[in-house]
Amino acid sequence: MRRYLYLLLLFFGTTAFGQSVQRFSTWNALEEWALKNATVMQLNQEQLRLAELTEEASWVNTINPRIPTTASWLNNTDLPVNFIPGQVFGGPEGTFREVTFGQQYISSFTAAPQLDIVNVAKWQDIRVAKANTKVVANEGAVNRIKMLEQVNVLYCGIIQLKKQQKMLERFVGLSDSLSQIVGRKYEAGLVRLQDRNDAQVNVIQQKGLLRNIEHQLNYQQSLLSALAGVTVEIEPIEGLEELEMVKPAQNLTALNLATHKVDYAKMMYRSSQLEQLPVLSFQSSLAYQNNSNTQWMDPASKWIYSSFVGAKLTWDLPTNAVKATNVRAKKINFKIAEILLEEEKRNTKVRNEQLMKDWENAKRELEEKVLMAQLEKDSYRQAGDQYEKEVIGLDKFILAQNKWLSAQLSVLNARINQQMYQQKIRINYAN
Repeated sequence: MRRYLYLLLLFFGTTAFGQSVQRFSTWNALEEWALKNATVMQLNQEQLRLAELTEEASWVNTINPRIPTTASWLNNTDLPVNFIPGQVFGGPEGTFREVTFGQQYISSFTAAPQLDIVNVAKWQDIRVAKANTKVVANEGAVNRIKMLEQVNVLYCGIIQLKKQQKMLERFVGLSDSLSQIVGRKYEAGLVRLQDRNDAQVNVIQQKGLLRNIEHQLNYQQSLLSALAGVTVEIEPIEGLEELEMVKPAQNLTALNLATHKVDYAKMMYRSSQLEQLPVLSFQSSLAYQNNSNTQWMDPASKWIYSSFVGAKLTWDLPTNAVKATNVRAKKINFKIAEILLEEEKRNTKVRNEQLMKDWENAKRELEEKVLMAQLEKDSYRQAGDQYEKEVIGLDKFILAQNKWLSAQLSVLNARINQQMYQQKIRINYAN
């Protein structure tokens, strides 16, 4: 059972202990509570919300609106020197005069609104996002089934131990009564010392079995409480744990997930191909500049405004290595998803058939155990009569009693096993 601790810790939240005891009398009540409080269900919900948000964003991303904005403040501490022909200033031809051009303080602000007019790869991303949402939703359905199957095993284990506990308590009482009777007969000199010892050993063994069952029960209930974050008690009501057997439809949850993964991989492959196409974008610019020899953003200087609008075509010719490798990688992922889909088709068929076979086998096993228990009960009664008539010894009577106990425990285990498969079918084929 230790492995269930590590598996189920992924599924249940861990709120603080010390809260009121959470009691469950039926599997339906525990199932409903687990679906509301299990961490895996909360994670599935948040992951689906994230996928839906990505899908919504993909629509906006088709035009990819953006406004790159820059602002700068420059102090030209040493302006560059230019040489102008001296004749411009009335000097002799062939001479030059040093002249400094520019402004010391330059303040500028530029905004460049842009958006994509034609970006086929981004259009494909919408289909990719939709496919991803379906994958996430189906992963949530698969995780739900896995979580409930694990809880089902733990729940049925606790039910089984509780029933074993009641049965062993009754047999401990029978063994103790027998030991007292044999003890009185020994004191009266009617039986041997070995008979008295065998009767006492039988009591010790029965109590040891009971103590072991109680230990396992406490451990599993503590495990469920630790997983749930609250103190949990299972209090089954006799007769309510039996489920009606309904012929199930085909469970296609895992197969649907594999199918959607193929669709997603195909969309990703197509998207990587479309990334090779050019992108036509609208671009523009709004620029303001303030020049001054006095200070930055000089209020005495006029702001100079400039702008432009146009279009830009972006195309990697030839395509870069990253994009080319990405296409090949996505194609391989697509092929892998197709291979896994074919495997899942086979596995789905096997699981559907095996689950029904397991339940039918559990049903036949229960019928056999019930018959065997009835035979052992008859043998126990006959052994009791023979022991009273001193036809057989105490050892054979105790052996018959233990066989009856073992047979009843086998019936109990077979019934719980059938119940577990009934609930597993219900979990797998719930609408």
